[in-house]
Amino acid sequence: MELFNDLVIPVGSSHLTLIRLMLYISASFLFAYTGLLFGSVFLSTRAASKAKKYNDFRYQKLAQDLIKVGTGITGMWFGLGIVPLLSFILSYPQLLAGTKGDVVGYLIVALLVFSMAVASIYVYKNSINFKSIFYSFKTNVRSKSESIVEEYHSLDEDIENTGSFTGIWGILLLLVSTWFLSGATTYAYDHSMWGQSIFTMLLSANTVFKALLILSMGVAFASAVYLFYAFSWQDGYKFANDDEKELSKKFVRKFGLYSALLIPLIYAFQIVSIPNNALSGLMFVFGLLSLLFVVFFAQSIYLTKSSEHASGVKYGFMFIMISFAMFAAQDQQAFHISIAENLNNISEIHNKAEEERQALYAKSEEEPQVDAQAIFDTRCVACHKFDTKSVGPAYNDVVPKYEGKEGDLVKFILNPTPQNPAEYPAGMPAQGLSPAEGKALAKWLLDKVLGGGEKEAEPAAEKPAEEQTATK
Repeated sequence: MELFNDLVIPVGSSHLTLIRLMLYISASFLFAYTGLLFGSVFLSTRAASKAKKYNDFRYQKLAQDLIKVGTGITGMWFGLGIVPLLSFILSYPQLLAGTKGDVVGYLIVALLVFSMAVASIYVYKNSINFKSIFYSFKTNVRSKSESIVEEYHSLDEDIENTGSFTGIWGILLLLVSTWFLSGATTYAYDHSMWGQSIFTMLLSANTVFKALLILSMGVAFASAVYLFYAFSWQDGYKFANDDEKELSKKFVRKFGLYSALLIPLIYAFQIVSIPNNALSGLMFVFGLLSLLFVVFFAQSIYLTKSSEHASGVKYGFMFIMISFAMFAAQDQQAFHISIAENLNNISEIHNKAEEERQALYAKSEEEPQVDAQAIFDTRCVACHKFDTKSVGPAYNDVVPKYEGKEGDLVKFILNPTPQNPAEYPAGMPAQGLSPAEGKALAKWLLDKVLGGGEKEAEPAAEKPAEEQTATK
């Protein structure tokens, strides 16, 4: 994307560090929310399919609660999804300037597909809500009139089909968006892919395992968030009975534990597939920390099996969030190691440009060359002469008073005040000179008068013809 490359401006090391920090924060939010949204809609569709299969409203209510995990707060899809993606689109070209690593196109595809996925998921959410309303409606009205229920049967089926269709499409679109996002971030630090086809990027082992890791961690994250809000936050949800409570806990805990068991295996393959040019000791530290917090998460989720440890889900919620943050740090560390040399080049280009700018600025600050003789010929000669009095006093009489006081002479030239009102009541008018012109003229006058060059300033006046005749 040439448009974004044209917007790149070489910046200094401090600005590059700030961009890297912004990129890490964006990665933490984006990876976590993408995974959370996927886990939310995946678990919700699973619960909805069970509700349809067993005609059990408890699963329908669970599906409704699960989809709220990723969509419950208004605008969270924009603040935690769209904004970080836009940050990626603006930041990666800045850090990859001067290389063949153009990831903007892939990130824009991820952004567009993510937007379509969000739209589909919100349609699914509304369908689930309407389905729950119709279920309550049928339950309350069937006892009074079966015919009324039959009138709305077709509408109920349409809503159910819409929910199933949009739920599946939401999952598929989110899979594609995560695939392109993983591919773009992998492409950024895998130099062997630069200049290769899009299929090389999408089918690389690191891209595939990174996408699977984000999605599996997302299922764990969604499970932790649901369990936290349902059983810990402000005394949890209000369930109809203990059976519904246990059914919800068992269903969500099962998927949380399954995903927690898969994460270490996928993580191992993902780290092994990272290219050599992006490896570092710190990257492995972040990876191990992320895995460690996944183990803590699995332990806290497992303990929810006992009602005595139900409050421990709040720790699982925090553990999986920290695990996502460490995963984002590992990914960004790999990117930083791979482009360290390029960052130095960008910084050097900026430093050279800054030096040139400072030199140009210093040159513009130098005093301009002023022709004092020209100022005298155009402004002063009409009223002043060096050796004789004219409209004003002779320079040879007044300039010596300013010997060693050039600054005072400059002030007088720029802002003249009457010095001898009795003889020159009008005083000298201001000539509108600039400070540089005033300083140059003062120096020139002092050199002429005190340096003995005043006779060269103007030719001696010829005597009148009458005086010449009388002399003869």
